[in-house]
Amino acid sequence: MSDFVPTPNPEEPQDPFLLKGRVALVVGAGDPLGRAAAVALEEAGADGAVASLRAGPQEVVRVNSVANEIWSLGRANVAITLDASDANSVDAAVARTTSELGGLDILINAADLPVAAPLDELTPEDWHAILAANLLAPAMTARAAARVMTINGYGRIINLVSVLAARGVANTSSYAAAHAGVLAMTRSLSQELARSGITVNALQVGIYEGQHGFGDDPETVRQVARMLPAKALVKPEDVGPAVVALAADSGFITGETIALDGAATARV
Repeated sequence: MSDFVPTPNPEEPQDPFLLKGRVALVVGAGDPLGRAAAVALEEAGADGAVASLRAGPQEVVRVNSVANEIWSLGRANVAITLDASDANSVDAAVARTTSELGGLDILINAADLPVAAPLDELTPEDWHAILAANLLAPAMTARAAARVMTINGYGRIINLVSVLAARGVANTSSYAAAHAGVLAMTRSLSQELARSGITVNALQVGIYEGQHGFGDDPETVRQVARMLPAKALVKPEDVGPAVVALAADSGFITGETIALDGAATARV
């Protein structure tokens, strides 16, 4: 919010990761990573809106569940169902967030629609759907949020992307390409929005427990874990502290991609 002015008590050092007075919008909050990000931000003191990535009854149930969890923490919260790849739907969600919560300071893009299929089986319609959910959705939400943040002269945009954007794995060409596009967009937007007081960073997350298509099958989990330096998959709740750190008042950390993958991408 534009009128947020910290008033430190000289007798008590201020927690640099305290987000009290900030307003966050988490898109994709019905999925495990989005839920973890939303809960962590609220625990750090932010008020916020939790929004779906796609419209549909299952999305409504998941988003409302996260909203109820956050309400139990005593934080102001709004649950929104939207199609994040539709510009009008996104604009309405941002408008509702600013209207009901008084502003928008932090955007978390947790768009994730995993797809594992060989190239020969992917139709043009498949590509459009995958790119819409994993690339167009973060672009539309970033655009809508940046318009508000530019007026306020402050903002934090954090894009959650898959480790597959940086590591080639068979049968993930469409999904990996979409997330690689989000990494490129992150770097470009950090340049474009820097003078407006807006930072744009990416959190590159390894295959995580419960991830649809990758981390939800026990045998696949065992096989993947054996290949990783940490010998374990990422837990969704591991995302929370990293998101809070990037959402804090660290104005010169921008254009960066931080890996949260147990050293999976550190290998040469």
